[in-house]
Amino acid sequence: MTETEAVRAAVLDHVESWFDGDAARLEGVLHPSYTALEQLTAEDLIEATASGTGRGEDSRDRRISVDISYLNGNQARAICLSHRYVEMLELVRTSEGWKILSGTWRSRASLGHPSILPAEESGALVGCEDDAPWAPPRRPGHVGRRGRRRR
Repeated sequence: MTETEAVRAAVLDHVESWFDGDAARLEGVLHPSYTALEQLTAEDLIEATASGTGRGEDSRDRRISVDISYLNGNQARAICLSHRYVEMLELVRTSEGWKILSGTWRSRASLGHPSILPAEESGALVGCEDDAPWAPPRRPGHVGRRGRRRR
């Protein structure tokens, strides 16, 4: 398995375990220090998965797209687009394989961006594609987390 395939597999384990309610699978891919900007810990996410919260959000026609935007050494960054969420994940390689260290997510419906359409309308999501149909919207003059202005 290539490094790209290993990172993609970790991201898919993360998102599919949520919709399947498979807490053990999720626990296997989360780094012990996992945090989300939504103030979730690994334990919080595993408990919500075990209780079946994600199963209630699943779709009969589950579609997932993974775009690995950065992969170098022991670090990777991926954007995962599902029928329900847009997730941006930071991964690290450990002795046990790739683990998700942190993430942010948003409901696709809450984003209101015209390039983010339900899969049935866009026709862009089919299985797990190498190139995600979603691109983050750019806001003119937006200042990033480190105070640098985006161009």
